[in-house]
Amino acid sequence: MSRLTPQERKTSLAAFLFFAAGCCLVVLLLATIGLYYTRHYFVAHFLLGLFLPFLFYSMGGMPLTFWIGMLVTAIFHFGYELWEDQLTRPVYTPDWDQIASGGVGLIAAWLVYSMWNRFLDQQRFQGSTEQ
Repeated sequence: MSRLTPQERKTSLAAFLFFAAGCCLVVLLLATIGLYYTRHYFVAHFLLGLFLPFLFYSMGGMPLTFWIGMLVTAIFHFGYELWEDQLTRPVYTPDWDQIASGGVGLIAAWLVYSMWNRFLDQQRFQGSTEQ
């Protein structure tokens, strides 16, 4: 593995902290309103789509690791909902609310990723104008 640049280290740490905050949020919601097998179950799918890609992003702090995280999360989420979850049912009945909320979570993850990159670009631009 190559050495990480300071920006990649900073990004890796920020991504891990964001993922950890998401884990804390999930635990808090599980302890209070409950998520699994309740009417709030779609929230778990949204949070999975939002936070799981950042676990992968924290492993390298590079765009490639983020996009790998997005791909793995999408395959896991949509594969489970559209195929594996259906194996226990007598009739093919997708849970469209859970599928959509996971998709919205993935879109939200991409937005957070885009905002983080814009923030880094602004910092880099400000640093170059101050010299």
